[in-house]
Amino acid sequence: MISVTHIERFAIHDGPGIRTTVFLKGCTLCCPWCANPETQSSQPVLLHDMRKCVSCHTCEQSCPQKAIHFQKGRFHHDAQRCNGCQSCVEMCLQDALQLRGEDMESEAILHEVMKDKDYYDMSHGGVTFSGGEPFVQVTSLCEILQEAKALGLHTAVETTGNYPLADLQRAEPFIDLFLYDFKHLDDAKLLQFTHGNGQLIKTNLAYLLHQDVHKVIVRMPIITGFNDEASLVYQELDYLHALGVQSVHLLPYHSLGKSKAEQMGKPYVFPTEIMANEVLEPYRAYALAKGMYAQIGG
Repeated sequence: MISVTHIERFAIHDGPGIRTTVFLKGCTLCCPWCANPETQSSQPVLLHDMRKCVSCHTCEQSCPQKAIHFQKGRFHHDAQRCNGCQSCVEMCLQDALQLRGEDMESEAILHEVMKDKDYYDMSHGGVTFSGGEPFVQVTSLCEILQEAKALGLHTAVETTGNYPLADLQRAEPFIDLFLYDFKHLDDAKLLQFTHGNGQLIKTNLAYLLHQDVHKVIVRMPIITGFNDEASLVYQELDYLHALGVQSVHLLPYHSLGKSKAEQMGKPYVFPTEIMANEVLEPYRAYALAKGMYAQIGG
């Protein structure tokens, strides 16, 4: 069994070709700008859309665990009480509630993935496991990766690199492509903002590059107020080049996770403005001049 938030077919930004992306639950980081905050917890997460809610209290009345209540007109959900039965979701006539997270057999996941096998073959695509951090469920991840390879699928994993090297060594033989996040050169600042272990992330990246540099695309999300200083971005590109990285994707900051965070009752403290691609053009040119392949966006 593997815990999944959702499966996205015809994805075109999660690796080469046409792909199906499987979003897994759980993450070792807690980035406040996360585009998929519902994947950070390993437990099912209830999303409440206040724009649709009419405060009829049907969800509160239908919850057998008494995990929902309204206080001063505001919706509150107790995740510790919730057992994921979805009674509230089923009873909500306004579709204001979604429960994100369910356990699925790998066979069921791959059955969904294989529906588009012809498109993968035509476009050199495949399946991508994302999250969250897929390595949180490393045993189940390795099992489904092996099964995917047996079906002739190209496999990719979007990863933070924030987990033990032994886990990486266990899964690496079954992964054709790593989309590897590199968020900050300063370990202290990375820890402060994301709770990530910068040294561990660097060690794992170096290991992968030593194994096969062609299996790694480094993704650099440029986050307003976190790592968008020009001098820092150039230093990071220098570091990656010295490490042997050959391909870099520069990802402009966006606030697409804001709506989900609000539906989870979490504050979103980063700017709402989307970063223009043009802001990253000097960095792309710099990486190209150093001999790395570089593009803006995934």
